[in-house]
Amino acid sequence: MSTAYHPPLALRWNRLACAALYYAKMPPTIAARALAMVHTAMYDAWTAYRTGKEVSTTTGARLKRPELEHTQQNREIAFSMAAYRVMEELFGTNLPDDLRQQISDLMKDTGCDTSEQTLDVTQPQGIGNLAAKLIVEYRRGDGAASTASYADYTGYKPVNIAPPKKPLADVGKWQPQLDDKRKPQKFLTPHWGLVRPFALEWGGQFRPPAPAALNSAKFKCQMEEIIRISACLTDEQKLIAEYWAGMHEDKFEQATYTPGYGYWTVPPAQCCRIANYIAVKNRFNDTNVIGMFFVLTNALLDASIACWDAKEYYDYARPDSAIRELYDEIHFSAWGGPCRGAVTMEGEGWWPFLLFTPPFAEYPSGHSTFSRATAEIITSFCCNNAYGESITFPAKSPVIEPECTPAKDVTLSWPTLQDAANQAGWSRRYGGIHFEEGDLQGRELGRKVAGSVWRKARLYFNGTLG
Repeated sequence: MSTAYHPPLALRWNRLACAALYYAKMPPTIAARALAMVHTAMYDAWTAYRTGKEVSTTTGARLKRPELEHTQQNREIAFSMAAYRVMEELFGTNLPDDLRQQISDLMKDTGCDTSEQTLDVTQPQGIGNLAAKLIVEYRRGDGAASTASYADYTGYKPVNIAPPKKPLADVGKWQPQLDDKRKPQKFLTPHWGLVRPFALEWGGQFRPPAPAALNSAKFKCQMEEIIRISACLTDEQKLIAEYWAGMHEDKFEQATYTPGYGYWTVPPAQCCRIANYIAVKNRFNDTNVIGMFFVLTNALLDASIACWDAKEYYDYARPDSAIRELYDEIHFSAWGGPCRGAVTMEGEGWWPFLLFTPPFAEYPSGHSTFSRATAEIITSFCCNNAYGESITFPAKSPVIEPECTPAKDVTLSWPTLQDAANQAGWSRRYGGIHFEEGDLQGRELGRKVAGSVWRKARLYFNGTLG
């Protein structure tokens, strides 16, 4: 009989970092950077107490300790101090008391004194503090922000004005919508393509080709597909849209959800939850977890940079603004709102199933980019594509149509990581917020980014870089 598996300390740190993202409500770009900082600092601190070839991203092999000191306790203290210090820098005291208590308890259980500020590299506390300090300083000038609010510094301005302004200045460009306070959206981090990547040469290294032009047959075909999907949405497709939009994270034991706080997650956090499942399924130890999350989170960072470079560069229209403009006074059938099914409407009455449009341009899809990068990285790390997770939705349990959908229980399952990545891409089409091209080009972008990150990470693993 196999012994009970207890998630290793490094995995517990990832779960706390993702919980912090939840309470801070960090958007996808900033969340990806935060995760990469935490896990890179952990990896760097861990390498000091490794007999293998692995080297730090900041100090190479220069701080490797004598083999006699390569104990589990020293490793755990070093990478825990590193994680704690980076999270302290990123989140400060802006976390709920119960999460701060969990972090404090974990530090105590590990034998770490949070007041210990030493940079003495003969001590694991010093190694951890220094690893965090170097990562924080490296990222301080990486182009992510000129202020603590990560505000844009490029002077981006949308071509179109928010509704009810008509006609649009350019139907093929992004139009900010009105948020839940009836205020015009602001493009989220339009400068993100300028952030210093982990492995890419620059944000536009793998920039996808230009999306379909407004007057092209391809653009018209994609518009028609979105309307057709909207009119024919099945219960399963609606649940796929909700699931990948983060509306059902409360159904997972390892995910953070607080009743009353609201549904919130972003693709980088969902990707980490998938990696958590893989780690537990494969009974990973700290060594496996630290290595996998080091590569994964840096792939998520580079995916965010590459994706947002293209989003800002092409500034492409979302389905809602294009349909409302081009199908104005044209009658067609589409989803008419919660529990109404398909109804006849004109373009001005069309809404995406998810009832919202994210505050940034359409092309390419962030979900597609993040999810494909995740599938590629975990497949490379584990040498197989197996996933195996599933989730069951009881009848009438969704967020958008709780009174009528689904008519009976529906189970979503993902035999492989590729299945999950493909479904994540489709979910945005079902939700009515992405075109086919944005989805497919996002998947291809994620694949290319993952390959670049994996090749560079292996150089650190093999001790040939640093």
